[in-house]
Amino acid sequence: MTELRALIVLLLTISLTLSCGSPSSSASGRQLKSISISQTANGGEAQFVATGTFSAPPMTVTPLPVMWGLQLYAPPPPGNLDYTLTSQPFAFNCATMGSEVGPVSAIAPSDPSAPANGSLPFSEMILASATINCP
Repeated sequence: MTELRALIVLLLTISLTLSCGSPSSSASGRQLKSISISQTANGGEAQFVATGTFSAPPMTVTPLPVMWGLQLYAPPPPGNLDYTLTSQPFAFNCATMGSEVGPVSAIAPSDPSAPANGSLPFSEMILASATINCP
């Protein structure tokens, strides 16, 4: 009878542990702290890749999934931002677009466990921008 009780307690403990799931990144405290943008020239294109710096290992991620844009969010507008993240580099065609364009921006949620698309307040996003230098 004692063995049966021990087995039941063990099964309940396992069941409760599994039902709670594993801790998420935000539960562990890992947060995106900053984004840096690097540029390379590829023919008549300027290509941009984002790197994220985090508060806990792995400390850097390249390419960081971000939403790319040709606008500056300064100051960030109130409300939410609808976003879709991509790990693909941002390609800017200098011949077609010209060089009289504002900066390229990369934005991503500070919580690395956030979904790849959705809507979040700007206060929960990390933003970086870089000047476009056409080759």
